Parts: sequence; structure tokens; C-alpha cells
Amino acid sequence: MQEKQTGIHICCIRGEMCPRDTYVNITEDAFQCVSCKETEWSEAGSTSCKLWLVEYIPFTDSGAILVMVGTLILVGLIIPISVLFAINFNTPVVRSAGGLVCFLILGCLTLCSLSVFFYFGKSTNTSCVMRYFPFLLCYTVSLACFVVRSFQIVCIFKIVTKIPELQTWWIKYHAQWLLITGTFSA
Repeated sequence: MQEKQTGIHICCIRGEMCPRDTYVNITEDAFQCVSCKETEWSEAGSTSCKLWLVEYIPFTDSGAILVMVGTLILVGLIIPISVLFAINFNTPVVRSAGGLVCFLILGCLTLCSLSVFFYFGKSTNTSCVMRYFPFLLCYTVSLACFVVRSFQIVCIFKIVTKIPELQTWWIKYHAQWLLITGTFSA
């Protein structure tokens, strides 16, 4: 560790530590902290800068392969469940599970899962957008759907016994979709 000298005294040298991303070049000027270039960095008190090292996880990495296989298995389970729900859409079981909201949840979970494939390999502007935007958007919608379903099951059915007009209003104005949109928008 090297400090920038602030003065020379008879018995010693007093100094202060150069901050991070700067260094002291003692061969040229020991009294001045020099900034590193944009492609370099340094720790506080350094005498030189180091180049930034950017590492990418390749598609062939064992961890990446494991994550991608897990994602494919998840999507492979979501698709048959969606088909099963579509075949039995008009049954009371699918209706009570949420009907169209279930399709929205399954679709969003699929798109969320597929965004994993953009985390591997060298980053580009497109891959950065595709890794975050679909995940954030679809995950938010999925969570909004879960919140609405939980609210609907816990609150609406218990409150309806005391205020029967609430169920009529809930159905008439498609309140679940309003709450999903509102939760997603917030």
C-alpha cells in the first residue's frame, strides 16, 4: 500500500491514502493521485491499475447445462398442464382453479423460465434486454395473479356471506382482471 505524500518533515513523511480507482506513481509524482483509465481499476492505496477482467459463463459449462436442462423440464411440465387445462376448461375444477388466470400464470411462468437461456454466453444488448425484461414483466404478472387468487379465495368468499352484493360486483366488473392490472401497474 502506498500513500500520497502531503509533505516532508524532518522526522517522517505524512500522507493520505489514494482512493479506489486511483494510484500513486512514485517514480513521477509521489504527491498526486492519478486516476485509472475507464478499462482499469485499483484498490485504495495502490501503486498501479489493473485491467478489468470480464468473464462469461459459456453454454457448455456444467452449471449452465444443469440450469438449462432444469428449465426445459419445467417448461416440459407446464405445456402438458396447459393442454390438460385447455381440454377440461369448462369443468368446475378448472373454473374453480382460476380459469383464464391459470393460463396467464402458466404462460408467464413459461416466458420467465425461457429468459434463463439469455444469461449464458457473451452478453449483447439484445441478450441483456431478453434476460431482464421478460423475467421482470412476466414474474410481476404471475405474482399479481397469485395475489388476486389468494385474495379471491380468502377474502371474497368470506366477505360474500356478509355482503352478497360484493360477489355480484366482483363478477360484473371483472374485478380479478382489474386487480391483476392494478397490481402489475403499481
